[in-house]
Amino acid sequence: MSKFTLGRYWRAASQIGFCMMLLLLLATACTRRESFPEDSEEPIEVAEGEEALAKYDGVLLAQVVFDSVDYIVDRKDLLQPFIQEFGDGTVVDKVMIRKVQENKSDKPGYYLVGLGIRNGAFRSMALQLDVAADNSLFLSSKSAKYICNAGPGCEFCYFTFVGNTITGCECSSRAAGNNCGYKTSQANELLTNSRLKQMDRPTQKPVPLPKP
Repeated sequence: MSKFTLGRYWRAASQIGFCMMLLLLLATACTRRESFPEDSEEPIEVAEGEEALAKYDGVLLAQVVFDSVDYIVDRKDLLQPFIQEFGDGTVVDKVMIRKVQENKSDKPGYYLVGLGIRNGAFRSMALQLDVAADNSLFLSSKSAKYICNAGPGCEFCYFTFVGNTITGCECSSRAAGNNCGYKTSQANELLTNSRLKQMDRPTQKPVPLPKP
């Protein structure tokens, strides 16, 4: 084969190789362009069934200190929210936080309780509080709500519980026909439109006296 013929083949092979490299680079560029969305593209939608976590709306009400409840908000400010939460004419005149613990081995539960009267009949409402690691007590709109309504012949209703959970109501009198109505809900709106002021508290909490 002459030098001219060999050179011609060499040039042809070089041109073919150059074209193949060019095509390969273009193909790679197209692949990378398809792999990464442009800035102007629509944002990726959340997959079906996924929901953003709702922000916790708990309100700090008190703190447990040496088995006693240290109120952070004035209980008088909670009277009107309880009246509105009942929403049926019940007049609430007393609010407190109570511990529920069936046995010492049970983890204690805490409830915000409102007591009142409707048409001469005793009524009570208990809202389960969330307990933080430092024993702070919070009320959330997702806190469970329990209502007791005294029936004819019953002067007072007690909440019954198992462990640290309210399960029903019973009348203070065991006479036949004396009973209490019981309702429960998995949510409440007690503090939805309420603005509570924190109480002025001493910088140092009092140390309880030792038990005799």
